[in-house]
Amino acid sequence: MRLADPAPLEAIRLAWFDQVQRWSPRPAEPVPVRIVDIDEASLARLGQWPWPRTLLAALTRRLDQAGAAAVVFDILFAEPDRWSPEGARTLIRGTPNEAALAELVGRLPDPDGDFAAALAATRSVLGMALVGEAAGLPVETRSGLAFVGADPTPELHRFAGATRGLPVLAAAARGEGAINAVPDRDGVIRRLPLLLAVGDRAVPSLAAEALRVAQGAAGHLVRNDGDGRLLVRIGNLIVPTDRRGEAWLHYAASPDAPRLAAWRVLEEGWSAEGMRGAIVLVGSSAVGLKDLRTTPMATAVAGVDIQAEAIANMLLGVTLARPAWAPAAEIAYASLIALLLIALGAWRGLAAGAVAAAAGIAGAGVVAWTAFDGDRMLLDPTFPTLTVAAVLLVQSAILYQRTEAERRRVRTAFQHYLSPALVERLAARPDRLELGGETRTLSVLFCDIREFSRRAEALDPQALTTFVNAVMTPLSEAVLAEEGTVDKFLGDGLMAFWNAPLDEPRHAARACAAALAMVARMQAVNAALAATLPERMLPVAVGIGIGTGECCVGNFGSARRFDYSALGETVNFASRFEGLSRHYGVPVIIGEETRSAAPHLATLEIGEASIRGASRPVRIHALLGDAALAQSPSFRALRDVHEVLRAALAAGDGDAVARALAACRGVDDGRLVRLHETMAGRAGPGDGPPLRLPV
Repeated sequence: MRLADPAPLEAIRLAWFDQVQRWSPRPAEPVPVRIVDIDEASLARLGQWPWPRTLLAALTRRLDQAGAAAVVFDILFAEPDRWSPEGARTLIRGTPNEAALAELVGRLPDPDGDFAAALAATRSVLGMALVGEAAGLPVETRSGLAFVGADPTPELHRFAGATRGLPVLAAAARGEGAINAVPDRDGVIRRLPLLLAVGDRAVPSLAAEALRVAQGAAGHLVRNDGDGRLLVRIGNLIVPTDRRGEAWLHYAASPDAPRLAAWRVLEEGWSAEGMRGAIVLVGSSAVGLKDLRTTPMATAVAGVDIQAEAIANMLLGVTLARPAWAPAAEIAYASLIALLLIALGAWRGLAAGAVAAAAGIAGAGVVAWTAFDGDRMLLDPTFPTLTVAAVLLVQSAILYQRTEAERRRVRTAFQHYLSPALVERLAARPDRLELGGETRTLSVLFCDIREFSRRAEALDPQALTTFVNAVMTPLSEAVLAEEGTVDKFLGDGLMAFWNAPLDEPRHAARACAAALAMVARMQAVNAALAATLPERMLPVAVGIGIGTGECCVGNFGSARRFDYSALGETVNFASRFEGLSRHYGVPVIIGEETRSAAPHLATLEIGEASIRGASRPVRIHALLGDAALAQSPSFRALRDVHEVLRAALAAGDGDAVARALAACRGVDDGRLVRLHETMAGRAGPGDGPPLRLPV
């Protein structure tokens, strides 16, 4: 894009160059340049334009007498004076007595001749306009152009022809230069060419000719320095330009060339102060003469002011420079910052990349401003800025797509395991998920349908599927309601855990709450199953075991198929606790670590149980209800007689055990008979009566 340099990119770059000029304009300094302005007041006093050439001759002589080093006309004199004999003959042609009138006209003075005489007696310079058509007089400048090194003419702004002054005037003037200013695409004049080409011939500009004539130099010497610049020697001055012969102008905050209205110069007794040794430019600021231009500093500037600015720049040696290496340096800088942004964005995230982008943009601005303010060098920070901004935008889009893809992956992976709220939390922070395994403290729950085998034998496959789904759906919903992770379905049961993949400080309490909710939901499940199952298969009950401890949790399986699950001794304990719930006739059994993490719940200690694979007995508890039940008088009474039974069993007193069992039956109304008799070693075969929780 930079090599193509489309118009919008160029416009942004040029806008920066204009802005730095406005921030740091050239200080106005005394220079031997003056402007004689054909302004509105002069037109009002001396008549409409064009003025008689005799008036311009008088103006020229006045300036010469004032000691002007050169009188330069930023005006075209391509047609004869309308008051000249030739002009008068045109007016009388075809009128009565044309012959007699022609004789009288022949006696009239020649204004063009008078003006030519004044030009010849003065160090004068006329302007010519280069045009795109091969028209006008042949270009025969009064100055010589010599080249050292390669001829730069093919690189100059090329025109087909020129509109010059009348031959008598052009021959009388000491110099003749092109008045053309080549604006940029937006119409702003930032550069003024010192050399232009008409066909295959190079010609000087009006400003260059003004300097040559003022110094009395014979011609211009042009040297190609081999670094993309031309060095134009004009008398004692050496002016650098670009390869097209253009000099960038550094405009002053206020014009440093004093201006004087033309009518005052022609007025008797005018003061010629400051004119001696000055280059005097004659031009017009009148709106009707249409010689107004746009510069970086103003929208309506007289063309003669731009010529004066160019001459002042060359006299002071302060023309701006746009180095030939600048575009390559800007591309290299933009590429470096863009690559750094990409690398940091991939390594440390978009925030680090954005910081690098901001630093790169700020660095480009600081370097460009320092180069302009210190060395008057024009460097473009807008291209690196646009490049870095574009890369940052694309990288943001890419990272956004990757983030969204990661979130979709997480949602897809966990939407069947976690509650929707937990899935969204995990999708917002996928970094919290360590795939591959990590050690965490979990609360693990196993749930199993009682007497599943007996029911499965009596049902066909379709009915069995409907039965399992009818039971597992509300049970899994109870887990998800407590923001647990459903690990897997085990045919007639399920496994779930808490505190992974996201942290849950109350994981033990939430696992117990889910277990109590699962037991409570069985009443509605049995009511729904009554429509499809025979009465002998009802009611359906579940057994639940909960263990708390360290587990390894993550993705386990093979490279082609894996599952997010948990492994460890705690998982084994929870599974065994679920089996013990059947043995003790209670729906939920939890381990000592779970009870310690949730001490506010209604639990009864059963004692120690030997677990297959465990090196030591494990203390277990029956979970009967929530915190409200734990504070109820009925449960406190039950807990008291339960502790009496445990004490009698510990003492080995058979009579005390019998009395304690009777007391337990009286308090729990037979609801925990299986639990207490099993604890006392007096339970018979079978599961015993189903448990009804105290209310």
